[in-house]
Amino acid sequence: MKIFVIFFFSLFNVTLYAQKDTIIFKNKDVIVGELKQLNNNILTVKTSYSDKDFAIEFDKVVSLVLENKYSVVLSNGFRMYGYVKTENPNKAVITQENNVAIEVFLNEIVVLRKIDDGFWNHFKGSFDFGYNLTQTNNSEQFTFAGLLNYYSERWIHRATYNQLFTSQDDVEDIERTDWSIDTKRYLKRKWFLNTNISFLSNTSQSLKGRFVPSVGAGNYLVRSNKLYLLVGTGLTYNIEKYEDASTDKTSTEALLITQFNMFNFKDIDLYISAVGYPSLSESGRFRTDANVRFKYDLPFDFYFKTELQVNFDNQPAAGAVKTDYVFSTGFGWEIK
Repeated sequence: MKIFVIFFFSLFNVTLYAQKDTIIFKNKDVIVGELKQLNNNILTVKTSYSDKDFAIEFDKVVSLVLENKYSVVLSNGFRMYGYVKTENPNKAVITQENNVAIEVFLNEIVVLRKIDDGFWNHFKGSFDFGYNLTQTNNSEQFTFAGLLNYYSERWIHRATYNQLFTSQDDVEDIERTDWSIDTKRYLKRKWFLNTNISFLSNTSQSLKGRFVPSVGAGNYLVRSNKLYLLVGTGLTYNIEKYEDASTDKTSTEALLITQFNMFNFKDIDLYISAVGYPSLSESGRFRTDANVRFKYDLPFDFYFKTELQVNFDNQPAAGAVKTDYVFSTGFGWEIK
């Protein structure tokens, strides 16, 4: 195999563990430990009596008493930073740094994120791979994907990497690589600012490299402990290098984004993303990147994932296809 990818995350935690937070369930069960975060309806809790963090469905919780300060996001988009404590069942009082206290229903809280002082404590990530081998035509396919997030009170930084290599007899090898670095700055209510730098190389489209920096803004139309739906818009500058250097070009494009994520349905996660790039400098050109991902959680933080990625360009380089897609399946392991 021509390509071998090593993707390694090294996370080192230097924060001392304190068993202080209390979580009470509707069935009266109690867990005492350290609440690390709430995201996509899953509470992650560390305890002194288990070497594995607990993953708890938040809609089964009736009471919280948290000793540390947390970044809190409500379903209406309101953000605050402070202490969280339940004084009445199914409600929580959030006391901010200015001592202003706000009482909300628990099901209004969609994100709880502890902002630790340790640098490495802000990281979360995952990686997965797939390999297919078919005797007919000696067909061989390798896929690899990696994800790394860095969280702070109002910022999220995300890096992604995807690699595909396919070879078989009497057919040219197919290589596809894409990566992106994305930053979101959350504003009041459900608004955010976004910057992104992405790269794609794809032999099926005779594309040596497409480098796209972009800026934009967006809004969460729906955000709850079951799903979210966001839309956004912005501007990009598209720099393209092809196998035939005479077709290299640059262009300015508008940016249209839609993302849908459904996550509170047992062990199932469904993610759909569509990004349109109508050109502002090339008459009639339109590009689209779409992604559909289905993930099913398995024991011990393993998971099964299947994913479809589609790239469309109505004005591709000479000899290149308009539509290219990658369908992959594989197993992975999540870092928590």
